[in-house]
Amino acid sequence: MPKRDTNELHPLLLAWRSGVVNLVRTIVVATLWLISAAIAHAQVFSSEFDSLPIDEGWTLLGESCEPVVWLDNGVYVQQLNFDACPPPPNGGTQTWRSTIGDFNSSATFFLEYRAETSGDRSEIPGAAPTVVSLGNLFGINYNATMARDQIKFLRDVVEPILFFDLTPDVPHTIRLELYNDPPPATYRWFIDGAVVDEGLAEGPYPADDSRTTWHGAAWFLPTLNRWHYIRYGVIPADGSGDFHSDGAVDENDQFFFEECLDNSGVNVDAGPGCRWADFDGDTDVDCDDWDAFDAAWTGAGNPTVPAACFVPPIPAASTWGMTIMMLGVLIAGTLLVRRHRCFLLCF
Repeated sequence: MPKRDTNELHPLLLAWRSGVVNLVRTIVVATLWLISAAIAHAQVFSSEFDSLPIDEGWTLLGESCEPVVWLDNGVYVQQLNFDACPPPPNGGTQTWRSTIGDFNSSATFFLEYRAETSGDRSEIPGAAPTVVSLGNLFGINYNATMARDQIKFLRDVVEPILFFDLTPDVPHTIRLELYNDPPPATYRWFIDGAVVDEGLAEGPYPADDSRTTWHGAAWFLPTLNRWHYIRYGVIPADGSGDFHSDGAVDENDQFFFEECLDNSGVNVDAGPGCRWADFDGDTDVDCDDWDAFDAAWTGAGNPTVPAACFVPPIPAASTWGMTIMMLGVLIAGTLLVRRHRCFLLCF
């Protein structure tokens, strides 16, 4: 059998090797992209209660006395009472937890939630009617216990326990901001956008088996709790338009931008949770900031313009419209001429 000329094999080998190299390069790039995307999207966890907590990343830690729960247009509702329990104390409860180790060593961290409850302030000593807490096995703790018209903040049994009155029967937004780097670590509590407590923290957080827990409970009295959302993660950079701190300004950020826009407007302070959406640094989020958000957009296509910032285009004049307008001008001119003649001849 005649041997094949090696000069004929050479281009084939080069083509084969080039194809393998390109394939490997594509696999590596795709893998790195997936890893970086997973890391980037881990910068903020957001539970908007469009579905049940277990479907949004929470683990059910426990419940008792048959709590009745349901979803109501993006709100998670807990009805807790004593119907399936012995007489008070300690009626219906339900507790959810999430580990937050992915945020260990973060320079900044925030937790924000919005909730409303019918539970009486007399329930607060029994860790009811609503509690949200951050903590770990090394003693760092941030705890907010909210009733219908009062909230309690607890950081440690050796630290002062703070109570603040609330407007009853409306939802309230509670926010905690932690600044770990540069040291020393500090904390800041907000109620409905206003700072109510701040100072030196006992240490950086999250760290060392950190977790966040939230629950509803009926101690001596029944309660109806309404949870609007719970969010936590890295504090996004001011004026970045990047809520998720993933290096992109896209559809994942637009929902939260429009929320800030709806709750703010010209000369209305948008609050600490919306500084990332305030491009011009004037404390509000308005259509000027929307224009900057639109210019910073890196997502697919173009963002949908919010209704508050939509400017309808000026309709082009049609041929019939122009004709009618010209007829109107001619008729008006004719009337003016006749009136002028009458003025000169009728006197």
